[in-house]
Amino acid sequence: MRCSADVNYLLISDDDGDDEGGRGRGSGWPTVVRHKSQLVYVANRPDTLRCVVVGGRPAPTVRVRVSRGQSEAARAPTMTRRMSSRTEGERGLRVERRATELVSDGNFIVDVEDDQAAVICEATVDGLAPQIATATITVLCLYNYILYFN
Repeated sequence: MRCSADVNYLLISDDDGDDEGGRGRGSGWPTVVRHKSQLVYVANRPDTLRCVVVGGRPAPTVRVRVSRGQSEAARAPTMTRRMSSRTEGERGLRVERRATELVSDGNFIVDVEDDQAAVICEATVDGLAPQIATATITVLCLYNYILYFN
């Protein structure tokens, strides 16, 4: 008998996870990621893209793609897969929490043509319907960004 559990939730973020008390990159648990419906990047500057999936048993298959529209094919950024788990609660009432994360580790680069593109994060546990989260990319042009603040 195989026991399956669905994904609890998905998060998409442009944060690298190094803020809020240093519990980010390498901490073993994605505590600082919050879902963003709008991701902001500067054109041609390497940055971070994260998709965090909490829950799922067995570990879900996670796929991230960027799509500029229905007429263009989606592309998949190069990402690293991380898995972590932790146990919470008192003895006898413990709960195991699992997370699967795809992160670009500062290697996600967009250009001006990616403005308003959709980032789609999809998690699938065998035998269950896929769970999907989306966000829209806003691309800032560095030249305009500097002029705006001067």
